[in-house]
Amino acid sequence: MKDRRNTVDKLKTLLFGKDLRITKGDAYPSVYDYDFSSYYPQEEYIKLQRVPSDNVYDIRDFGADCNSDDNADAINSAVKAANETGGTVLVSGGDYVTTTVFLLSNVTLFIEYGSSLSSNKSGVGYNHLGILHCDGGENITLTGGGKVKGNGEYFGRKPLLDANMTEHPDCIDVIQMRRDYRAQIRFAHESKYGGPIYFKNCRNITVNNFIIENAAHWSFRIENCDTVNISDFIINNNRNVANSDGLDIAGTSNLTAVHCFISTADDGICIKNAVWLGNHSAMENIHIMNCEVISRANAFKIGTETTFDIRNVLVEDCSFLMTDVYPGTVSGIAIESADGSCVSDVTVRNVTMNRVTCPVFIRLCNRNRAAVVTSESANAVEFGQKKKKGGSAPADAFDMRGEVKNIVIENITADNAEIPCIIAGFTQNKKTKYVTNVTLKNFNIKYAPYKEIYDKRAFIPEYSDVYPEAWRFRNLPAYAVWARHVKNLKLLDFNCSSPRSTWKQEYVMEDVI
Repeated sequence: MKDRRNTVDKLKTLLFGKDLRITKGDAYPSVYDYDFSSYYPQEEYIKLQRVPSDNVYDIRDFGADCNSDDNADAINSAVKAANETGGTVLVSGGDYVTTTVFLLSNVTLFIEYGSSLSSNKSGVGYNHLGILHCDGGENITLTGGGKVKGNGEYFGRKPLLDANMTEHPDCIDVIQMRRDYRAQIRFAHESKYGGPIYFKNCRNITVNNFIIENAAHWSFRIENCDTVNISDFIINNNRNVANSDGLDIAGTSNLTAVHCFISTADDGICIKNAVWLGNHSAMENIHIMNCEVISRANAFKIGTETTFDIRNVLVEDCSFLMTDVYPGTVSGIAIESADGSCVSDVTVRNVTMNRVTCPVFIRLCNRNRAAVVTSESANAVEFGQKKKKGGSAPADAFDMRGEVKNIVIENITADNAEIPCIIAGFTQNKKTKYVTNVTLKNFNIKYAPYKEIYDKRAFIPEYSDVYPEAWRFRNLPAYAVWARHVKNLKLLDFNCSSPRSTWKQEYVMEDVI
């Protein structure tokens, strides 16, 4: 790879640099080496658990059979019986293929260690509700040490490359990095059925000693819920299945996730709150602690689906890393408001990172997606459909209303970073909106030991109305911090080693006041 982009190269990038997305072809179920992380500490998170004996409803007693191609009727009958007595549904004795299981209030689903519920490999019979679904339930527990298996690779198309990339090129180039990443992704086949677990409008959810494996879409969607406690929990996905987020926390308040291992293709832990997702009010009080996250996108992220407010978020004592494959994680900590949300009072502390491209990405912009999508059209492309015209809200309902403020990130160690921490507000239609009150304290960042491509630009576009992502800004002229349109930024005890060879400055501040 050459280490200098000339004028012709830049012109080609501007004129012909279309985003790679494979939209044709059959489902491609082959698994490549390193699709799954070689680092997988299951025994540190999941334990053998005594099978309950009281008030238990064994799905085999209702007709479930490991040789059946759909056990949903038997399992749903067991759930209904358990609902009447506040009992436990037992999954034991192997792997059971099922279409959607509808969980009900006051039910414990106990999947024994070594047993599982699995999606079928056709995607038929789910209506995007996933393998486990509950709407309006309360007092529900998932436990036992077993798995829900999504068979993710059966619902994506063949990636452009015939093998995963495992070696870093000899030069850091954000533009090529993004192309390499997307060339390895298995974009959605129209048969994609949804994700493994989808809780909606629920209260008092407990998940402990439980595994989600190989999701086809969002692994664990928690929408408009209240009081959720997740612990000793694993998501282990194929890291190239498109849109296979780990935890998606949407419009949900009072959630705690402690001691979780998440390895996935898309965002690891993602907080969303958007009208087209069916969310309807502010969300608050999210606590993430003692988690390991491997993500090919963002390890921890607020955004981008953000119309309603998000506040009081604490992330602490976590590790964000990438194993085996190139490129590394896009961002370790991404805090974004793109569609009108006020994102405020967020604290992240005591985090180690390795092979995270951008350690911190804080972004305020005005995509205003509510004006152009509905709940039916927002995920249309992902599920093989055409987008429908129309928005979720009037064009001015969330326009220019976003804020990002009161952010504290401290005690961060990051090895093998490749682009600077980015903090950016925006200017649009001659109006500037600032990210406000950001403190970065006690940072130690070590750059990856590679040359950086010389890609000096006359100006950096605002990118105010497009999808926000650290890679969007391409090869920036700073290596430690690049900030624009920010008020009251504090860098305290902030240290970043210089790249091996660079044309960049340590800090670049534009309109920082």
